[in-house]
Amino acid sequence: MGRELLSSQHRKAGSGRGSRIQAAAKEILAQAARPDRWGTLALMDISLRYRRTVIGPLWITLTLAATIASVGTVYAALFKQDIAGFLPPFAVGLIVWTLIATTLQEGSSIFVASGHLIKAVPAPLIVHVLQMIARNVLIFAHHLVIVALLYIVMPWPLHGSMLLAVPGFAILLIVLLGGSIALGMLCARFRDIGTGIVSGLQFIFFLTPIIWTEDALRGTAFDWLIRANPFATLLDLVRRPLLSQPTDPVQWLLGAIYAIVVAVIAFGCYAKYRHRVAYWL
Repeated sequence: MGRELLSSQHRKAGSGRGSRIQAAAKEILAQAARPDRWGTLALMDISLRYRRTVIGPLWITLTLAATIASVGTVYAALFKQDIAGFLPPFAVGLIVWTLIATTLQEGSSIFVASGHLIKAVPAPLIVHVLQMIARNVLIFAHHLVIVALLYIVMPWPLHGSMLLAVPGFAILLIVLLGGSIALGMLCARFRDIGTGIVSGLQFIFFLTPIIWTEDALRGTAFDWLIRANPFATLLDLVRRPLLSQPTDPVQWLLGAIYAIVVAVIAFGCYAKYRHRVAYWL
């Protein structure tokens, strides 16, 4: 009798877990299929942020362009590098890193920052994450103007392999979406972690080959820094194709593994904890 009761409880728990996962998957797919909803909200965010300005979000692009021109020139001189060979990888790397860092920082606080909306409007939590991702991708698209201008001044060969930037960017977006969901829930429950993430990203920036080149560490005792750094892999999956540079198949394999692992963790968190987030805010 006891064994039957225990077996029945296990069946109910398994059924409950299965329905919870199914409901979460339906919710994510349903909202992802409505880009008009979160895309419009992202455009409204940008237009409200730069209301009454003349050039709008291009202010961010101008600031980033000034940083690339000043820091890139100085570091090329410090590392005794040819400016035409140093500046394009540095510029594209900094643009992609800006997308990564901004998305993860905003993602870690997305549910806390949207707390008043989450409590007042019964919308799925994934909408807030998709809106934030869309906003940062739109700003990233503005930054690509810098790459185009750089190509005019310092042209590099154009190959068909540049199209590999599209799947590389898709892998990066999966990691950023999954990372934002998981970190957003973690930081909604434990608020101290958000500050640690901001500090950690600044630390990782200096360990990622953006202001220094991979060749500088190749063959040294610190060569493992590049291989052990997932951000270096994700960044190169976008940067190298944009610069018509070959990508290592191992990087594609690692990028796919990172995307799958982060997506599974994020989906598990979303399925289990999405109904508790409102109580943590």
